[in-house]
Amino acid sequence: MGPRLNLLLIVGVFAAIVIRMSLFTVDTREHAVKFQVGRIVRANYEPGLHFKVPFFENVSRYPKRILTYDQDSEERFLTGEKKNVIVDYFIAWRIVDPAQYYRSVRGDEEGAEQRLSAIVKEGLKAAISQRTLQEVVSAERTELMAEMLVQVRERSPE
Repeated sequence: MGPRLNLLLIVGVFAAIVIRMSLFTVDTREHAVKFQVGRIVRANYEPGLHFKVPFFENVSRYPKRILTYDQDSEERFLTGEKKNVIVDYFIAWRIVDPAQYYRSVRGDEEGAEQRLSAIVKEGLKAAISQRTLQEVVSAERTELMAEMLVQVRERSPE
């Protein structure tokens, strides 16, 4: 092999690496956010093949599926009549706006779950503290859950 062929081979390998670093794919089950030097450039990608500038832009992916958070410990809440109620709950959530999700929790799923858990606890505490024990465990439970869900939805876009 001559020096010309070696140079051509090196240039070809380098070009293949740069082209590979310039492409990324978005799956139908995920959101993608493109950053340019740490700043969000674009967050609304359709599934398929997309381009980026190597070394200056990077891409983070977040799931579109419904995520669940099931806290192992039970929480105690006081009813309106000052009786303890032990509540075990889980949270089903989904990332709707990946750019806002990144700005809120820097893409950290565990951090998002902790924030959602705090919001849900606050909503449960407010809803249960206004009712008697009988109202909490009776047919008004669906009403209590609907009220709590409204409070959570108001605060969770943050």
